[in-house]
Amino acid sequence: MPGHRTFTAASRPMRWADMRDEHTSLLEVIDSFLVHRHDLSPATVANYRLAIRSFADWTTETIGRPAEVGDLEAGTVEAFLAHRRSTGSAQSARSAWVALRSLARFLAERRIHHELGESTLRMVRMPRVKDEVRRALTDPEMWLLIERAAQGEQGGRDAALVWTLLGCGLRREELVGLRLVDLAAAERRLHVRALTSKSVHSRDVTVPIETLKALDAYVHDHRLGSAEPDDPLFTDRHGRALTGNAVRKLFERLKSRTGIRDLCAHMLRHTWATNFHRSGSGSRFDMQVEGGWTTGRMVERYCKARPFEERRKAPSPFTASRAAQKEKRPAEKRPSQQRSGLDGNRAA
Repeated sequence: MPGHRTFTAASRPMRWADMRDEHTSLLEVIDSFLVHRHDLSPATVANYRLAIRSFADWTTETIGRPAEVGDLEAGTVEAFLAHRRSTGSAQSARSAWVALRSLARFLAERRIHHELGESTLRMVRMPRVKDEVRRALTDPEMWLLIERAAQGEQGGRDAALVWTLLGCGLRREELVGLRLVDLAAAERRLHVRALTSKSVHSRDVTVPIETLKALDAYVHDHRLGSAEPDDPLFTDRHGRALTGNAVRKLFERLKSRTGIRDLCAHMLRHTWATNFHRSGSGSRFDMQVEGGWTTGRMVERYCKARPFEERRKAPSPFTASRAAQKEKRPAEKRPSQQRSGLDGNRAA
């Protein structure tokens, strides 16, 4: 009605920044932060949550009071990262730095905790980590692994699983997340779902004929459990979906059978990348797409150079030019010919 206020300051809902100031408990903002980071994979969400909680616990123990949003500042974080590095590893310190930096940027964007609108951790440098040597299986080791995987009670399944990791370069969680409908045998295509991918993007990968034969034999002769389209591709002895932990235990057994001391499921991804390059299975960009990497830098980390003997036997850099010359039409390769105006004879 005219003359009456229908919306007062007292009735206005409190803004997000009003409810959470710098004295708000740090643990209270984790869930809201992760809701806004919906682009992260489930594994990354779990890692972020663990890192932030570790920082909050360390701050509480060090300062003597519950951690607050305002504790997310350069000096405190640098001390925490130094503690993390000395008691854990440089990698764990870098993982914590990534999570805390993302949280600080989130708080700054919403004007909850910031320095002139910028993140309070913008000057905190990332802990340096020396890249670990990422080894691929040698050829004898690869063939031995395939042979030993086929042995045992679940040999048909285990062999198909190893062939899939070696032929398609899947991550462990991508492997166990496969469904029967994701395998298009006629097209030699395997669909990796976004929910299971570390890149949070779905992709289609090529299935080599050797891998396809192993998968075909497994699905039709060895697989246990229901066979509905959305049922898991790889199952355990009870017909239930195979888990990532079950794959880890499988490779512990394969480590004993093969004698490969550093064997793990992820090593097969490195082996796939190296063999993709060795065999000329596609371009660098093809490998990036098939491997589900968002940057070319990861291709460099996973792909190993071919042995010298193979490089020496490789085609010459002039091969493409020579092939192009051979593809020219005969008329294009012959020298031009002209007729003499005096005697009618041809003159080159």
